[in-house]
Amino acid sequence: MNTVEKAALLRNRDAIVQNVDFTYIREKLVAYGVLTVEEVEDVNCEKTKSAKVRRLLDLLTEIGQKDTFMIFVKILQFDYDWIAEKLSECNNRDSPDAASHLNSDPFAALDNLQHILIQSGIPFPPPHLIPRHAKVSQIRECLQGMTQGQFVVIHGMAGAGKSVLAAESMRDTDLMVNTFENNVYWLTIGQTGTDTLLTKMQALCERLDHTVLPPLSVDQATERLRRLMTDDRRKNSLIILDDVWRGEVVRAFDFGCRILMTTRDASVTDVVNGRVLLVKVQDGFTQEESLSYLANCLNISEEELPEQADQIYSESKGSPMVLSLLAPLLAERREPQSIDTGRWDHYLGKLRDRKYTHLKRHGSYNYETINEAITISFDHLDQDTRHSLKDFVIFLDDVNIPAPVLQVLWNCTRYEMEERISLLVANSLVAQHFQEQSSNCIVLYGIHDLLLDYLKSHMNAEEQRNAHRKLIDSYFLGCNNNFGALPDDNYIFWFLGYHLYKAEYTELFPLVYLNLSFISAKLRATGPSDLLNDFRKYKDYISEISGRNSQRVEDYMHFIRTCGHIVVNCRHLDIVQLALQQPKHSSVYKDALELAEMVKDKFYLECRSVGSQTKESMDQVLRSTILNYGHVTAACFTQDGQRLLSAVDDGQIRMWDVDSGKELHRFIGHNGSIHQLSLSRDAKRFVSSSADGSVKVWDLSAIICKLDEIEHRPNKTPSPRMRQDSWHNMFDVSDRVITDNSLKTYTGHTNEVLGARFSENGALVVSCGLDNTARIWLSTACMELGVLEHPEPVTTCCFSDNGFFVATGCTDSSIRIWNGNISLYTCVALLPSQSSSPRILFISFLSDTSLLSVSDTEVLQFDWTFSPDQERENDSFNYFTKTIGKASNNCCYNCATLTDNKQLLAVTTSKDNILLYNIDLAEQIFEYVGHTGTISTLHFSPGENFEDPPKWLLSGSIDKTLKVWNITKVERVDQCSLSCSAFHAVEVRPTDQPSNFLIATVGSDNHIQVVSGSNCETLLITNDVESGTDQVELCVLSHKASMMAWSTLSGLVKLMSLDKKEVKTLGHHSDTKVTLLKFSPSDILLLTISSEGCIKIWKPKNETVTINGPRKGVIDCFFIDPEETTLMVCGADGSVRLWNVETGHPTNLIMGDTGLTLTCVDLASNGPWLAQGTTTQAIQIVQIPLVSELSSNNLKPNNTLRKPIRLGNQNSPVRVCRFAHHHYQLIAVGYDTGVIEIFEYLRNTLLATLEAHQSWVRDLQFCHNSPFFQLVSLGDRIVWWNVNSARLGTISHNSHNPTHSKGSSHLAGGMGFPLTPITPGSSSTSSSRFASASVTQSSQLNGLVQTVEFQTKGRYASKLFVSDDGRSLVTVSDSGILYILHQLSHH
Repeated sequence: MNTVEKAALLRNRDAIVQNVDFTYIREKLVAYGVLTVEEVEDVNCEKTKSAKVRRLLDLLTEIGQKDTFMIFVKILQFDYDWIAEKLSECNNRDSPDAASHLNSDPFAALDNLQHILIQSGIPFPPPHLIPRHAKVSQIRECLQGMTQGQFVVIHGMAGAGKSVLAAESMRDTDLMVNTFENNVYWLTIGQTGTDTLLTKMQALCERLDHTVLPPLSVDQATERLRRLMTDDRRKNSLIILDDVWRGEVVRAFDFGCRILMTTRDASVTDVVNGRVLLVKVQDGFTQEESLSYLANCLNISEEELPEQADQIYSESKGSPMVLSLLAPLLAERREPQSIDTGRWDHYLGKLRDRKYTHLKRHGSYNYETINEAITISFDHLDQDTRHSLKDFVIFLDDVNIPAPVLQVLWNCTRYEMEERISLLVANSLVAQHFQEQSSNCIVLYGIHDLLLDYLKSHMNAEEQRNAHRKLIDSYFLGCNNNFGALPDDNYIFWFLGYHLYKAEYTELFPLVYLNLSFISAKLRATGPSDLLNDFRKYKDYISEISGRNSQRVEDYMHFIRTCGHIVVNCRHLDIVQLALQQPKHSSVYKDALELAEMVKDKFYLECRSVGSQTKESMDQVLRSTILNYGHVTAACFTQDGQRLLSAVDDGQIRMWDVDSGKELHRFIGHNGSIHQLSLSRDAKRFVSSSADGSVKVWDLSAIICKLDEIEHRPNKTPSPRMRQDSWHNMFDVSDRVITDNSLKTYTGHTNEVLGARFSENGALVVSCGLDNTARIWLSTACMELGVLEHPEPVTTCCFSDNGFFVATGCTDSSIRIWNGNISLYTCVALLPSQSSSPRILFISFLSDTSLLSVSDTEVLQFDWTFSPDQERENDSFNYFTKTIGKASNNCCYNCATLTDNKQLLAVTTSKDNILLYNIDLAEQIFEYVGHTGTISTLHFSPGENFEDPPKWLLSGSIDKTLKVWNITKVERVDQCSLSCSAFHAVEVRPTDQPSNFLIATVGSDNHIQVVSGSNCETLLITNDVESGTDQVELCVLSHKASMMAWSTLSGLVKLMSLDKKEVKTLGHHSDTKVTLLKFSPSDILLLTISSEGCIKIWKPKNETVTINGPRKGVIDCFFIDPEETTLMVCGADGSVRLWNVETGHPTNLIMGDTGLTLTCVDLASNGPWLAQGTTTQAIQIVQIPLVSELSSNNLKPNNTLRKPIRLGNQNSPVRVCRFAHHHYQLIAVGYDTGVIEIFEYLRNTLLATLEAHQSWVRDLQFCHNSPFFQLVSLGDRIVWWNVNSARLGTISHNSHNPTHSKGSSHLAGGMGFPLTPITPGSSSTSSSRFASASVTQSSQLNGLVQTVEFQTKGRYASKLFVSDDGRSLVTVSDSGILYILHQLSHH
């Protein structure tokens, strides 16, 4: 290797060491003959990656072969082409780089550089130098681009390594020789006065020209240096000013020379503003740099560092100052090749307790202690700036401080605050970060732990208490002690409890935390987890020392655990209304009732529910609800049931605290959605299966041990260390990204893996997936033991208790049993296909001769006699089948789980509920409802022993929630669920008695029950039960509540006299399904309409008239004359015809087939108008002539009528339309998008757009007698609207903004009862799980009724009935619960 080639390696040595990984090129080095095997082993003996590359470069320069350099360049071209290109350029003899080194010894050049550095006064590098290549390269780039009179300023806090970076930047031959021509002068300035500054300038003058007398003043020195530096020999000089504290120094050296400067205070450069290139130095090393530094100090490899090293980095934030003080302490008296973990724990504890003063100098560090270094910065400040800095003593570590918080703290304007904080930022005492959010830029500030510890050690307890009181008093004054009106500034709601505690305002805790308004605002700002943490941390103070509020605290914590997510998701919710749905013995209910009774300008409702699982019963068994970051795909408990694991579609697995909902840890490694999580029997590990085709085993016990240690570690304060939304890490500059922290990864599957489970002893893992295989793995090594081939994808798999058998379920509806004790997993049994069940969802062994299977439609138990010691043929495999449960009509199962003791089974259905079965009794014992989306995963909590029953059931859903249910409190419920469509209600007005609702509902047992709306009392239940296959589809009450009619799936129609309780069968309806059932206004006639458009009119005395309506079906029909002789039939094809009720013949054609598809119709009661809702053409208004104006038997379209009026420009299907019967010319239209539009239809004017629903608007009802509202809408929630105020302003609650005519307005929310919450985290501008808390108060909405919401169980309801006075409302949710709502009496 010649001189030029050696020089090329030398010039690029740093780049090669920084980027090249020896393990990537060692095989090529041997293959091409560059190194021998022995030389490779020599390189491998080095412990670190960089040391291996350095040793490689040393070997290359020692090798005398001619082509070594060129071969090495060729090898680098495979993976490091940019380095190869640099080496080739340096080796080109025509290039300037090569010419400068031709015929010169590169090692002599290195010696010459060191000589120049010593002459220039550049300090020697510290021991165990950690190169920061990126920052050094940035500084060198700035230096090379400097012009005369420019300043390059390296700015950072004390101990950030500014001087080391400046010195390292100069260790470059090209920079020293070619750029600055060996004219570099280093001056250490420090906190110098004028005299000392003059002395340093005199020394520099004498060094440049010792033949003249030194200058006598700073001004003379400046002029002398100006003349000396303009000399041709020094025109390219560089002066380095290290540790500058005052602008006077900068002014003194501002004589046209290039200046490199280090400082803690960037404001010193204001005197040369415009000529400064600022290089900001991060306050700490990266994680990789920190670990490398510790390893070098202890002379070990990074792999040998104990786990405490990562924690030391985390606690110190990579501060070079802390690490340089700590490393000698960790290495002191260390035995060779051993690690004293006790010593590491000791000093780690000091870091955690922020006892920096106990870390004293060992070695060459400039200051005796950390506090001594910070004192110099503190003493440099003026008095006012010191007071501003002292105010930061109230903040916790790692907290982002938004700018508005400082405005409140200092009681000043934004601009006054910016002036005060700028001095602290310029002095590197406070960090500043600009965060872009939507169109706004948020300014955040932070203070380093080192400085925070310094402030706390120099302020007594009273000073700190008063500082906290200053902040609390300012906030409470600003909100006038209305705690719910505190500003959502991304700070105060997170840390109010901490500041109250530190301010010793303990008497305020119950006033604040037992305030529903505050709870609502804090839930929206921080979510349930942080609020529950506050309740747990400050429970003694909230309860008061006497414990007077103990039960209130428990009630409020239960309310937050079970309903907190509703507040987060429903932005316009009134928490008082939500609290009124708590049990009446709850303190939350009592407090809400007291607040509701004080309010006179809005109304609240109380709710009674009827059904198999009422809200009250769910409140008893629901332990907590945890918000997730996305659709939950898999979840399971840990051993103690206090923590759980969950996965969403981002491939990460999160651990949560069950009661608080706090995220505890993340497991990272998968690259796709996770389908299943499963615990080992000892609960020390868990296995995951993913759409990325891999199966991973994770260490759970180690993480739980760490969490237990943290939980029992004494805290500095009782405040939770929670992070705010959009939190920015201002001090941790770690660049180490964890890509996989699993124990084992199995990659044999060639498609998505749907499931994986451990064997009973944990030695094996079985997995299955879409590649038509199940695979057996050794759990302690990445070893595949067997592949079980299937004809179709395998959906589920499990081991038997003894581990001899494996069962698999396939999409071909078959279950296979494999015996691993005879040979390598041979299929010994094939359970037959289930024709009604297209796939197997779940299987589990009940014993070695019994298996439980859950398919789409049924739960079966298979029992057999089988010897594990013998292989049997399929035809000799005798088994017995027992049915545990079957899915109801129009319903299927989704997923299932089994308790460890094999006694209870939980399955989810397509109705988003959970059914609990007793295996031995083979019957359903309970039903859980509460999720508002498909439930994708279930898991029972493990018992301490195998035979112990579980206590909890975990469910995860696409509604982005995890719910934990109580198993021990469930009692068998015999009451059936109700149909959300097969119910009807009428208002009855007995003489001299208040009005009442009579409600008819159909249960899942096919009985019809009639309930009184005033007291929820069941008045009657039909004994005439239809056959199980002929389900009752519709029921209707007569207008006078004297009769009830119903129809079945087969078309059977029956009539019942409610007074006599007599049932009469009217007949069958052409053996087709009845889609509409209604009484005539006089209750004399009964109409039924089939799906084929056939209309039957049932008359007294067993008379029946049949009308053959449109084949596409009938939407609705209306009697249009008082005598009930003419029936108007509205077809799904848009046609409108009149029929003679007596003869069943058509009399007039109002409108023919329009080619449109209708979804709904309504007839105005105060005018000849019919509204038709369509799928594509919004709504159209059709004029209906009076009967007296029509000529008989005119079956041609009436051309004299006004043409239909089209309203609106919506492209979404219309789901419901409703005329305002007591307000002429108004109509409400509900769309599938959730939007409601109010039109003045004769003028074709859009008056208002109402937005609160997130899905279909399914029903609308006007009410004219209420002082609060005029319209009620139903869909995913129930909402009360004040239509009158819609003309006064434009109001909207969500981002949907449909096109509408000029002059239209928006109206958001009256009273809302959501059947499903808004999906959390849906905002595209925030990664937070919590919705924005910016809720517009009703008082600001031009008289609009305040939005109040109430969550029913289920996703939607289809029909609602509202009383004439608007004080009562009835509906049934899709989960089968009847809701009867009444306004509180004082309203």
